[in-house]
Amino acid sequence: MQLLILLLLYAVVCANFCSRQGTTAPAQGGSIKALRSSNIRRDESNHLTDLYRKEETISVAGNGCIHSPRFPSSYPRNLLLTWRLHSPESTRIQLAFDNQFGLEEPENDICRYDFVEVEDVSETSTVIRGRWCGHKEVPPRITSRTNHIKITFKSDDYFVAKPGFKICYSLVGVSYPSPSVTDPTLTAEALDQTIAAFDTVEDLLKHFNPESWQEDLENLYTDSEHHYRGRSYHDRKSKVDLDRLNDDVKRYSCTPRNYSVNLREELKLTNVVFFPRCLLVQRCGGNCGCGTSSWKSCTCMSGKTVKKYHEVLKFVPEAGHPRRKGRTRNNMALVDIQLDHHERCDCVCSSRPPR
Repeated sequence: MQLLILLLLYAVVCANFCSRQGTTAPAQGGSIKALRSSNIRRDESNHLTDLYRKEETISVAGNGCIHSPRFPSSYPRNLLLTWRLHSPESTRIQLAFDNQFGLEEPENDICRYDFVEVEDVSETSTVIRGRWCGHKEVPPRITSRTNHIKITFKSDDYFVAKPGFKICYSLVGVSYPSPSVTDPTLTAEALDQTIAAFDTVEDLLKHFNPESWQEDLENLYTDSEHHYRGRSYHDRKSKVDLDRLNDDVKRYSCTPRNYSVNLREELKLTNVVFFPRCLLVQRCGGNCGCGTSSWKSCTCMSGKTVKKYHEVLKFVPEAGHPRRKGRTRNNMALVDIQLDHHERCDCVCSSRPPR
């Protein structure tokens, strides 16, 4: 009897203990899951922290540098830092990134988490000059379009072992090259004639912008006033070789190409018939000197002509003998004929353009 009572007491205690353990376990698991999904920010000691914000204004009177904290060691998390650079009215600010550039990689080609962003600021507008992250390519050199530029650095709560960034700034005087592409007094016709004198993009930019042509050349595919495109997009973009395209126009516009000629007309023989009636020959063709200042006065002409033999079937009708069914009264034979082929073509331009 005592053994039965002991067994009953053991069963009651065990049931009560197991029921408590079953109710607390799910609550503990749920709280851990909620804590992980809440994305609450923590410092390096795993203590909860807020996003650290700081803004600094710099009067640019010479050279200087700004950088992410601890550069070139790994930068901290949860930062939102802003630098506003101001220079005198008649000057501009030039930015150059250090080669040790490295931030968190982009997601789907977009810098969402850690990035550095540069903006041109004026009284009426703000233009994003670029936003960069990752480590594959150092951002290009930038010259501000106003005397006020804003630099923003943001890092989220995910730690990455990257060096961050360093930007050195310098003062640049405003230059007014002559002529300028944006000069309102320069007509489209005059600008077109100016461009016709250059063979490469580099020479063209040196003429229009002697102070900043290197930066303009670097930014040709990456810089946009109207919208921002991620750096990875530009890595993937096919960059057209404009110099090659320009050279192709001058090299291949006036070239030997296939033409079909009627043999009776070409040989000036009206009393014979040939088969085939037409043949392909190489003849100079195309417009000549397009894009040059005197292209309208140029003609594409043969610079070297050679004669080539072609074997054809020649028919000579017999006069006064009507054709009967099943018979031919024509003299026919395989013969060799000579046709002119142009091996080289030249643009011949008159000294005086046509009126």
